[in-house]
Amino acid sequence: MRFPYFERLSAKDKRIYLKSDAMRVVKVPDAAALEPLVAELRAQLQAGRRLRTTRAANALVLALCKQLGAPPVRVRVREVRPSWEGGELHGLYTFAAPGEVPEIEVWMRTVAKGQIVRFRTFLRTLLHEVCHHLDATLYEMSESFHTHGFFARESSLARQLLQEEKSDRSFGSERSERKPAQLDLFAGVSRGSTRSDRR
Repeated sequence: MRFPYFERLSAKDKRIYLKSDAMRVVKVPDAAALEPLVAELRAQLQAGRRLRTTRAANALVLALCKQLGAPPVRVRVREVRPSWEGGELHGLYTFAAPGEVPEIEVWMRTVAKGQIVRFRTFLRTLLHEVCHHLDATLYEMSESFHTHGFFARESSLARQLLQEEKSDRSFGSERSERKPAQLDLFAGVSRGSTRSDRR
């Protein structure tokens, strides 16, 4: 089943969408080797240490990209999520300009009370943005659409990094808590542009 915006895509973008939708798994060659990095990220986030959380997030994402054969991406951890009338921004992926490194931004505190977000939510947001990075680099997609396959790849990474062998339904409560709004990704956004996720 496709998201409704599929019908508004160009023929080229429909092909990209279908390619994305068909890919359901990202196999991490040695997920167990990343477990200490996941534990460090959890500890620093829960302690509310932004700079150390940033370092831990970069270490994890760099190691993950190396295992997957993807180029590096810089991670920046911010404090309180930006908000607007329609919701909050959880994560943001910015395509790299020529000669530069692409960037992921994630926020660690909620808008309502400034509380540290739950680790699972934070990690899934981080991995969501990593999936955009993989689309743009490893999978050579000129657009990175939110498809069912995209969300399945996010879940696949989360299960492996959390050492959990469960179905995607195991994350259902979290998914409903922060159901992503479908963005206007078919409006001719170029590789040099910023692509954001309302998560």
